[in-house]
Parts: sequence; C-alpha cells; structure tokens
Amino acid sequence: MEGNIEEKSPSYRKYDAHEGIVFLIELSEGMFQVLPELNDRMQLVEILTTLLELMSQLIITRPGTGLGCYFYNCFKNDDENGIYEYFPLRDLNARDMKQLSDLLEDVDCGRCTIQEFLPFSYDRRTPLESIFELTKLQYTQESPDQKSFNNRKVFLFTDDDSPPESFDPNAKSRLSHLANDLNDYYIGFTTFFIGSNERPFNDAFYSEILRLSSNTDTEFDGPNTKPISASIIKSRVLRKQEIKRILFQCPLILQESSSFIVGIKGYSIVSHEKAGVKYKLVYEKEDIRQEAFSRRKFLNANTGEEIKEGLTKVFPYGDLNIALSDEELATVTKDYAGENSFLKIIGFRATSKCTQYYNNIDKPAFVVPDESSYEGSIRTLASLFKNMREKKKSAIIWGKTKTNSNPAMFILSPSDSFSRNEGFYMRRIPFLDEIRKFPCIVPMENLAGTAEYRRVKELTKNIMSHFNLKNGYEPSEFKNPGIQRHFKVLHDYLLQTEDEAYLNTSEEKTEKLLSEDDSIRKIAQIREKIIASAESNEPQGQKLSEYFIEWNEIYQKIKSSELIDKPSIKKPRNWNG
Repeated sequence: MEGNIEEKSPSYRKYDAHEGIVFLIELSEGMFQVLPELNDRMQLVEILTTLLELMSQLIITRPGTGLGCYFYNCFKNDDENGIYEYFPLRDLNARDMKQLSDLLEDVDCGRCTIQEFLPFSYDRRTPLESIFELTKLQYTQESPDQKSFNNRKVFLFTDDDSPPESFDPNAKSRLSHLANDLNDYYIGFTTFFIGSNERPFNDAFYSEILRLSSNTDTEFDGPNTKPISASIIKSRVLRKQEIKRILFQCPLILQESSSFIVGIKGYSIVSHEKAGVKYKLVYEKEDIRQEAFSRRKFLNANTGEEIKEGLTKVFPYGDLNIALSDEELATVTKDYAGENSFLKIIGFRATSKCTQYYNNIDKPAFVVPDESSYEGSIRTLASLFKNMREKKKSAIIWGKTKTNSNPAMFILSPSDSFSRNEGFYMRRIPFLDEIRKFPCIVPMENLAGTAEYRRVKELTKNIMSHFNLKNGYEPSEFKNPGIQRHFKVLHDYLLQTEDEAYLNTSEEKTEKLLSEDDSIRKIAQIREKIIASAESNEPQGQKLSEYFIEWNEIYQKIKSSELIDKPSIKKPRNWNG
C-alpha cells in the first residue's frame, strides 16, 4: 500500500474545478408540441427557459462555469450536418444570457415563433456521429482566451428513441467507438430522455451506445437511461448541474509501523450559497475600462513614512514579542504536525459513544478511496467499511487535511443502510476548551408523566403527518434571499427587465415576497393548508384544524397549571429572629 507522496502531492494540492456543460437538443415533432403539464408550453421552450435559469444561478455561485448550446436536425444556416450553434462552449458571459433572454421574450410576446427561429426538417436528419465529433471538438480544442475544462458534461435532450442509426449495425459500432473516445477524454453524458404515458421512451439503443446504467437507484448519483416526463425537465437539469468538489486529498495511515497507507478523497456534502467578489475596482484609460489592483503599504506609526525594509513577524506572548524566522517556524510546524497533510487512525470506538449531536461543530466530509495515490485503496477501504459497519464502530483519527491547516481530531464513521451515499463520513470533534457548558434545564419530571403531555405528543404526530416533512431539510431547495435579491437587480439591469415597483396591492406585494424567499413560501404553504382545513365542509378535511384547536387547548391548560416544576427559590434568612 506504499506510494510516493512527494510525486503525487502537486496533483491534489491544487485542484481547480473548471466545469463545462454542453446542451445538445434534438429537434423533433414532439419538441414543438404544446403540453398541458407545462402550462401549455412547448417542451423546447421549457428547455430554453431552464437553460436561462441555470445561467442565472451559475453566474452567482460559479461564474467560471462554461456553457454551450447546440441544436441538431436544424437547418437554419443551410449546414450540411444540420447542427446550429446557438452559442459555443465558453465561460458564462452577459452576451449569451441577453441573447437567450431576448429570444424567450420575443417568443412570449409573439414577435416570432420558435418554429421560425429553429426550422426543423422532417426529411433531413443530423447523423449522431457528427454530434459526437462536435462534442469531442468542443472540449479538446485549445483557445488562448479560454482555459481547458476538467469537468466535462453533456446534457442530451431527445424524445426520439429510434434514430436511423438504431437499425444499422455498422453505425452502432462506429458510435460505440466514438463514445469510448469521449469516455477517454472524461466527457460524460447526462441524458434527458423525454417520454409520456401515451408514448414511453425505449432506452435500449442509447443504453447500448453510451453504456449508461439503467438502475433507477442511480438517479441521484449520475446519468442513467431512465426516461423522464417533460414536467420535471427543469428540476432534473438544476440538480444534475451540481459539481462534486474535492475538499481534500491525502493519505490515511492505517498502521504507521508497517507503512500500511491508503489514499482518500474528501468531498463537501454541505455547502452554503454565497456570492463571489462583490465588486471590482476599474478605471478608464483611453476609453477602455481596465481593472485596478490594490497593494498594501506599511507606514511608520509616528512619521507616516512607508517602511520597506526591516519588517519582522512576531508572536505576542504576554508583554513580549517573540520573533521567529521562516526556518524556525517551519521547524516548529514539522516537529508537532509535519509539513504534508495526513490522517492517522489512532483507535476505534462504538459509534453510539463517539457520534454525539453536540460535537457537530463543523460540516462533515464524505470520504471515498483514492486509487490514484495508493494502489489497492478501494479494496482495503471496502473491507474496512464492511467490518466497521458490522461491528458498529467508528475510527478516531488524528491529522490535518491540508498542508497549511492545524492538526485536529476526527471521527470516521461508515454510512448506514438508509443513507443515499455509501462511504465514510468524517466529522471534526472539538477539543476540551472548545466545548461550552450546557445551560441548566428546568426539571419537568411531573409534566412528562401526565396524560396531557402524552396527548400533546400524540396530537403533534397527527399534525406532522398532514405535511410532507418526512424527507427533512434539503438545503438546495432554499436559496439565500439576500443574494438572490442583490443579483436580481443586476440581472434585470442587464436584460432590461421591467421594474415591478408599480405593485401596490397587498396581494401583489405578498406574491412578490413569496417568489423571492423560499422559506417564507414554504411556511405560507403550510399556513394555507391549515386555513383550508378550518374552512372545509367535509369532516375528513377538518381534522387538521381540529388537531390544532385541541393542541392549543391542552397547551394553555399545561401552561397555566402547576404541572411544570418551578425551580426552587431559597428565601433569605431572617437574622432578626
């Protein structure tokens, strides 16, 4: 299990994810059909609307992402292969967003039709080989103004499960070889096979060509050939664009004396939506706007003169200032933690005893084997995972995940059978001086044993069963309203969207607020369900309201009674007698 860490270290110390997504959309008769489940919109318009929303999201969170859009079976420019490049694969830019926004606005206002903009021929078709070659060219061609993409995705939209190539064995063989070439370049397909109850999509041909999994359990893990309904195109695209970012990559020392080491990668499973750089300083030079860069100066506190020499880094220790050179600082760091990142297993403990909710001080990482650093890591960690899960044990780990971070203690626990992921979860646990004392809780022994308390618990369960809250909190469903509002102003200015300041009625203002804040909208939906239950004329529909009425009555009774233990208050001693 030994490996050369020094040779491998540069490849994972600097991991810069540059993602590129290509939209490949096949024009067909079904793509121009108006569907009731899309609010009487065409499937093609729904895909383009989704693309615009995806661009609006990525320009906030990942502005360096590349997007490209291509239509095939489209002979707009008399192209022989019928491939229309709406915009090429390149980093997000305002021009492409404005172009797409104007097209959708023209279609919505009736200034043009989508059929006129994207002419479709029933007699001429684009060979799939040309599509595969185009995809390979987009990711492999070098451009001086564009850095290469190291995370490459192709979103393929089609509702035709029987292209001409499906009946030609030679064409299928050539397509398989092209798909293998794309796989060698790490270009992955995410398929959107659109079907319906009246015309289900048969995924046999594309499953054979692209060698995608047909297991429905892989819906969240990656691409598969499971057909989808047109109504879920938007939700599927917005979820599939998410990128897996490596949080750290380092060796895991299982036994130091025998140099028993494996390689691991850690992925962030929880992220916070945040904007990038809020603004840039620019200046005008010869009518050209250029970015301005700042620099830091050190000034003498007494004279205000700039100091360029004689600066020394010191560490305050009481009233002393201890100066350490870079060599001395590196020696100190090497003595207690080493220079490189590492993790070391120092023991095992029952999972129930070491995973406590009050130790949750940092977001966890999802850990998987890294075969590129140490050969045999997958097999070794698979065996360790199996044994730890059977024995319900977790590993206690010491080390640091990055070269410049401080050492810490971690808990490495295997995922359970209910988890969507299969691997290890690693959580940092606090040192003693990081733990605060829990506040004293008023004793409630008398309350917990009463019939009223048991009835409140039962009523609460009945109330919760009326709401779809079983899946818990999904962070991806709740966008940051402050960030969304800030970028909406920039978005509307860029796309020349009309201002909605004229909204005066309370209903219009409420509707606008609900559209901007996901949390308030979810709460409003629960509130509307409670009100609808109170106004219902059917006994079954009134149950939710009756539960709330009874719950409030019992709660008021408990609150006003002596069931809750009051903390004892000592009376002051009377010293006079």
